Amino acid sequence: MGSKATYVSAVLIGVVSVLLGYSVYVVTGTGSMWGITTGESKLGGLFWQSLGINVSQLAYFQQFKLAFPLEDNTQAIVFAILVGGTSAALITRSFAVKHLPDRWMFAQAIVGGFLLGYGSRLALGCNIGNFLSAWAAGGVHAAIFTAALLPGTYAGLRLTETFFAAKARPIRFSIAPPATLQRALGAVFLLLAVGVAFLLKPLVSVWWLAGLAFGVLGWISSICFASCYRDMVAPRYSSGINVTAVGLAVLVFSAGVFLLQQLGGIPFRLTPPQIGVSQILLGGFIFGLGIGVAGSCIFSSEWRAGGGSIYAMIVLLSTILLGMPALALHYDWWLSIIPQDPKPFTLYSISPTLGFAAPLIFSAALIAYGLRSDTAAREAIASWINTKLIGRAETPKIRG
Repeated sequence: MGSKATYVSAVLIGVVSVLLGYSVYVVTGTGSMWGITTGESKLGGLFWQSLGINVSQLAYFQQFKLAFPLEDNTQAIVFAILVGGTSAALITRSFAVKHLPDRWMFAQAIVGGFLLGYGSRLALGCNIGNFLSAWAAGGVHAAIFTAALLPGTYAGLRLTETFFAAKARPIRFSIAPPATLQRALGAVFLLLAVGVAFLLKPLVSVWWLAGLAFGVLGWISSICFASCYRDMVAPRYSSGINVTAVGLAVLVFSAGVFLLQQLGGIPFRLTPPQIGVSQILLGGFIFGLGIGVAGSCIFSSEWRAGGGSIYAMIVLLSTILLGMPALALHYDWWLSIIPQDPKPFTLYSISPTLGFAAPLIFSAALIAYGLRSDTAAREAIASWINTKLIGRAETPKIRG
């Protein structure tokens, strides 16, 4: 998929994020940012509880209480992203059960997924809640999390190059429905998924529909936050496309939140996770390790798994069933040994202008950095400027 499709999809991810926040306002009276890992951790808790282990008594699940998946918006969006990825893969006739890992690649998926789950819930957020949504909310925790996950990503890449890169390989394996049937199957699957929204509570329905859109956009664009972070810390891998795309998503999301609040008077829940800065730093670093080892983020693991990637599904299951429950087992211990002050805050609490200025500057830096590597996009922009602006300005007027 070319950079143009990725950039358009990134903008649309920002738009859907804004629409999700506005739709939550219509239902509840308060706008909302979005995330994934709270719901994933609840799914992990439900799994272990179904095996007879009373995890609901853990301090973590006292704070994030277990609920039936389709009655809880944070869990519904997890399933919806998977379904959206599957639908888009089928509609584009690219669905295939593939990427069967050998033992080294399997170990890489388990280790990477575990670190993703453990780090994201220690920091109470991942590349969505503590990055995309956090930057859009003007949260100081966005900068703190970013500052920790980038060195973590670099360290994870070095671990991968040392232990897995030379040995981990996918086994040649692929099963797919006939290409002639995939588009029809995808359309039916997506229509049924949209129909499910009418069976859900209004708030859950909003999150479900947004999740379907995120899954579809993820698949058709291949947008990946992990690739963005990798390109930032290891330029030798860089195409720049995902750095620019993530910058565009942050820009559109943050601009939408700012405009809805300032012009529409719509209140948004912008409160950062009420844990100490040190905990966000440690969780962000561990999460970055997971990014570097797994080679994917929380979001991309979902839409890739929906499209048939066995490797991505193993990463996702390790995240949900191993990493997150392991953190929940001794979450209260971390709270007792890590300083819980100072706590992060949102710049909107100081000034709306400052709240928007931070993500505006950050997204502009990402876009500029990404375009430096994306030669094709840079040349297309230059051509457009020459043709549409400079060329038009230099065209002499014809006098009658």
